[in-house]
Parts: sequence; C-alpha cells; structure tokens
Amino acid sequence: MVNMDKILVVDDVTKEYPGRLAISKVSFAVNKGSIHGFLGPNGAGKSTTMKIIAGLMPSSSGSVSVLGEKVTPKNFKLKNLVGFLPENPPLYLDMTVEGYLKLVAKLHNVKNISTQVTKVIEELSLIEVRKRLIGNLSKGFKQRVGLAQALVYDAPFLILDEPTNGLDPQSVVELRDFIKRLSKEKTILFSSHVLPEVEQLCDQITIIHRGRIRATGDIHQIHQKFRQGLVIRIGIGEREVLPELSLFGKYEITSDILIGHERQFHIVFENDHDCRSDLGKFIISKGLNLLTMQVESPELEDIFLHLTENRS
Repeated sequence: MVNMDKILVVDDVTKEYPGRLAISKVSFAVNKGSIHGFLGPNGAGKSTTMKIIAGLMPSSSGSVSVLGEKVTPKNFKLKNLVGFLPENPPLYLDMTVEGYLKLVAKLHNVKNISTQVTKVIEELSLIEVRKRLIGNLSKGFKQRVGLAQALVYDAPFLILDEPTNGLDPQSVVELRDFIKRLSKEKTILFSSHVLPEVEQLCDQITIIHRGRIRATGDIHQIHQKFRQGLVIRIGIGEREVLPELSLFGKYEITSDILIGHERQFHIVFENDHDCRSDLGKFIISKGLNLLTMQVESPELEDIFLHLTENRS
C-alpha cells in the first residue's frame, strides 16, 4: 500500500559513474506539506540525488517514488507532479521572460496559460522584466525566472536546488517568505548552503556526506539526537583574547563574532558537565570582562560540521 503521507520516498538508491561512486544506498522520505532541507558539502551527492528524484537521470540501483508514482526518466506522468529548479536553471537566453514561461506552461499542458504565467510573474516580482530577453538579465533575475519555470505548471512537489543563489539580501528575505507561503499548498525539498536559512524554514532535514546519508528526520529530533556535550556562548570585551580552556575538557569554537563592543564565542565542549561556575571564575581571573555566558542548544552548523567531519 502506498503511504500518501510521504510525498517522496527514496529507497536504497545508488548511482555509479565509470570509476566513481556518486551516492550509495541513499534512503530518506519527505512528508506531505513539509519543507525538507537537503544539506551536504560540495560534491556530497546532493545534485545527483535531486536529478534522480526529478527523473532526469536513472539510478544504478534502488527506487524513488513521488506521490506513489515510480520515478524513471521515461515516466511522463511525473512531469506535472514535480517542479524542479536545478542549480543551473534551464533557461532559453534568446527568449523573453514571458515567452519562455508560456512555452514551459504549454509543454506541461497548462489550461489557462496567460493567467498562470501572469500569476507567477507577479509572485516573483518579474513584472518589470517580463518583456526582456532572459540573456540580458542579472544573475538574480535569472534565478527568479528559473524558479518561475518550476512553479508555472502548479506541481504539488517542488525540488529547489539552492533557490536563493545569486539573490541580493532583500530578495533572499522575500523569497524565503514566498517559500513559507508556498508550503501551505505544496511540499518542498530544497538544498542550501545557508544553514540559518534552513533552520528558519525547515521542519525536516537530511544531511548527506560523501554520497551517504548521515542524518534524516525531524529537525528538532536531530538537534536532540546529536547534542553532544555542553554548548555555551561566552562574550568578552571586543579587544580581549579568549584564553585556552582545555582545563575544562576538549572543546571546539564554532563561531567568533563581534556584536557591538562584545566579542562572542560559540563553544562546544565534548563533556556535558555544566562547568559555567568554574569557567566564569577562570575567565575573570585572567582579567577579562565576562559580559555573556549562557548555555545553548547546538546550532545546525555544529551538527553539520560534526556529521560531515569538516572541522577546522
């Protein structure tokens, strides 16, 4: 029996190229109505996996289903079920924005083409460039057109590979809000290198590294599962230097930022013993101004670095 609560089911998928294994026994599922983040370093296998899910290339073994339909490059039933924004959008640079979107809508047998094209043009703030050639647009506008082609035939499942790539900060905020609104009607799988963005948007994540799945599931459950040791934020004076803290066990500084006149460090201790009292006394004994000390949950970046073994 098909479980329709799972829009996407990836089961034991492997993709081999001559002399290279791109992904190995990849398995995860995407729940209906969720925004699912797909994360991994460059070369981890994200784009390969997404192309297989979208039906653009076959897997070497394993299976993928979307809305109960088995995914293969020859299953044309899928073409209206999946909207895909690849890392490099498939744009016809010598066509106008409006003409290109009408062509995509026609290929997908959209009934009210003009109405649907106008809708996505307005939603993605493309009105001012609708008559311009795509080849003459900025990278940010090209990215918006790429997203528009994934939306114009109103597919229930969207695959977005780095959707905010090339956008200015204001456009990133607008697109993030747009994705949130989309999730009320559609299920979304998207990849991003901006981990705070993923934490803001996603309720599920999957992390892939070196072609294998390292974690998948509810983002809050993953936070709990991979909480290792004590996570503390410490703030000292902007010109001060944090002393060596190995007296309190093995640790890692995962961020060092200046906020106003305070330098804040995000520190992950391997031991989960609450050492704040002794740690505070130690910092003060070094003549430093202890401005902030608080225990925090591990950030997604901490979990990501731990699972992908890319620590500095």
